[in-house]
Amino acid sequence: MQLSLPEKVSLERTLIYLLIFAVLAAFGFIFYLFFSHFTRSILVTYPNGREALEVGQTYQIKWSANGVDKVGIVLFNGKDPKWIAKDIPASLGKHEWKIYPGQEYSDNYWIAIFEYPWKNGNKISYSQGSFAVTFPELAGCEKFSIEDSQPYIASDYPNLRRVFLTQDSYTGNLGGLDGADKKCQDEAEKKGLKGNWHAFLGGDEDNNIAQERLKRASERGMEGVYIDADPKATLLRGATCNRLLGNNYDEFKNNFLALYNINQKKLSDSFFKNLNNVWLGRIDEKSKKTCTSLTALENDPYRPSAEKYSLTATCQNWTIDGHYVQGYPVAAGQPKPTFPTCYTAGGVMTNAVMSAGLSTGLTGEGNNKAFTPYYGKECDTKQKLMCIEE
Repeated sequence: MQLSLPEKVSLERTLIYLLIFAVLAAFGFIFYLFFSHFTRSILVTYPNGREALEVGQTYQIKWSANGVDKVGIVLFNGKDPKWIAKDIPASLGKHEWKIYPGQEYSDNYWIAIFEYPWKNGNKISYSQGSFAVTFPELAGCEKFSIEDSQPYIASDYPNLRRVFLTQDSYTGNLGGLDGADKKCQDEAEKKGLKGNWHAFLGGDEDNNIAQERLKRASERGMEGVYIDADPKATLLRGATCNRLLGNNYDEFKNNFLALYNINQKKLSDSFFKNLNNVWLGRIDEKSKKTCTSLTALENDPYRPSAEKYSLTATCQNWTIDGHYVQGYPVAAGQPKPTFPTCYTAGGVMTNAVMSAGLSTGLTGEGNNKAFTPYYGKECDTKQKLMCIEE
């Protein structure tokens, strides 16, 4: 069948249109491949700065991606990144993030989403600003007791005594016992802690051992529930959650005697870190009054016996910061002065030329490593003070 001239023109026109459409479609497909597959991109859209995300809640991390197959997600705050998710299809554009108890609180967190697995040249996107991970508004402290497997007490619980270790370190020249108390009071005020504070520190006289001073500090004597003064969180009613150090004085004191690995679980990181470097002096009747041995030097075979002992146990009532007693070491050609004498554990008499005071410290090895409150250290050593609320 022959087509008429008008029909031929119409057919040719249709074919031309189809050809043009095919060319445009092919060009569009090539354009899509170029910009979708060869121009890759990722953009974090949530969280993107200034959000406050609560521990215990679930949030959607969101992003847009182009030309990327899989993504990984990390959380960081200036430290090593922490994995949230890996090998996630980029096309999902979101991921459910459950913030589990134990996540550190901070207002300087960032999300990074990157092309997975990571290699140089991969695309990566960050939150445009930092966001906070916060504790939920709480009515009680049970949450933290469960998280840390240690009891926390609300600060409005009756008969509490707060305790902290000073931020500054001091030699044995504390200005006497009164000077040590003033240092505790000054640091408490800097921390915003109200009330009257005293150093848990013992002097030379029997009526000035640390227990007796604590007993005289207030009408309640040594009674009270002892807590870490640094709070973990603030409750809805304004009270704070504080770690329990002891239901009474004896339990509190036993923190100085517990095994190292037990104390590491019972105390906050900052308290535990400094517990073996605290001046104590004579805390009870078991504390030596004179002839303090330098604990770290006791088994040193190259140290003269005289340099392993100090006549004082309190840096002469916390007024000196010297290393040796006056006149030692003896200059060549000079007459030897008279030094204090002590007896070794084996009953041998020796000079005592060191100036030392009793302190907290670590004894033992391995699983037997433990804290002691009877550790002798030189008076020029810089250490913390333990401050207790009156």
